Amino acid sequence: MKDPCVKCGEESLYEVSDPVDMRYGYIEGVGQYCIPCYCNSIKTISIPIEMVRSTSNDADLGFKVRKFYNENGD
Repeated sequence: MKDPCVKCGEESLYEVSDPVDMRYGYIEGVGQYCIPCYCNSIKTISIPIEMVRSTSNDADLGFKVRKFYNENGD
């Protein structure tokens, strides 16, 4: 039996018995998404690696990431 998408209810690519760590679109605590719903649900931004390397303090890095998002995000 295919595991249904938690968002739209359509069948996903995976059987209910398939290991969750081998699936694409599975979110722990939420469940399995079909590929279109997963791709439309996940929003990401890319942070320049040099920003991470050049910032030793996590609080400062968080400030820089938020600033980067505000300047470059949607």
